[in-house]
Amino acid sequence: CYLTLDKAARNMLVVNYWDATVGVFGVDPATGCLTETRSFYDCNEGRPMRARHDKHVNHSENDANAQQERQADPHAHAVILDKYYGRIAFVPDLGMDTIRQFRYSPEEGRLEPAGSVKSGPEGRRALGPRYIEFHPELPFAYVVNELSSEVSVFEFDRKVAEDLIEHGGSDRQTLRLVQTVKTIPEGYPGQHNTCGRITVHVSGDFVLVSNRGHDSIAVFRAERGPVNTGYLTCTGIHHTRGATPRHFQLDSTGEWLVSANQDSDKICVFHMDLSTGFLEFTGNEYAVPSPNFVCNVPPRGPVAAA
Repeated sequence: CYLTLDKAARNMLVVNYWDATVGVFGVDPATGCLTETRSFYDCNEGRPMRARHDKHVNHSENDANAQQERQADPHAHAVILDKYYGRIAFVPDLGMDTIRQFRYSPEEGRLEPAGSVKSGPEGRRALGPRYIEFHPELPFAYVVNELSSEVSVFEFDRKVAEDLIEHGGSDRQTLRLVQTVKTIPEGYPGQHNTCGRITVHVSGDFVLVSNRGHDSIAVFRAERGPVNTGYLTCTGIHHTRGATPRHFQLDSTGEWLVSANQDSDKICVFHMDLSTGFLEFTGNEYAVPSPNFVCNVPPRGPVAAA
């Protein structure tokens, strides 16, 4: 479901949504091939899963029954390492409404469970954390909650992180919830939407989230002033010109965005205003059967003139 290389590219961290496992595989530095399994953790502790990998999920259906079915088991949806030390792994668990925290040893390729934090406000259910991304400069992380159509903003505590790396334990929470914002308009029924991707713009000025059902990309400004630094303010919600934007990608300049509209069988290109965050459809769209991922690959040589 998700792959992450550590800072030295000596290990690959992997999560599998369907059986909620988290693994670490060694990487041969000469060939780039995977070697041995260095660590393995089962979020469901060996119990049989009730979810079926061969059953299609309609991401525009998000009523109570659909939520209950998707949260019948743990579901590890992603794994990333903290940006400061590369020694704390975070795993959003869509089924359990938590961000699992692991102490990570890159030398041994070992993961050690180190507690968890709820992915949204206490007392809330059916959040469904999908992905987590760190701000490139500020000590903040952003979690997209797929089922509640929200982004939760967390402040990252470096002092607690250092204590966790040094001593371990399960009572040291490195993330502190400071804000939760909706990704869809207030009047739109949440049972007809789930979130897809979240990304932080290369400039650090914006956070973008895709909505499947509302079929849009919500753009938020990341505040940098003396008050509410790292908090989000919505600048606009823009239609993706297609159904179910499972994924989208910005180019290396942060100025051009490609949306993968899975259920419309096409990708669409937008221009992003770097001052306001406004997304303008360029009129360019391309037929692609059920697109679900876009990868930006910089050219290795000079681009020939048209």
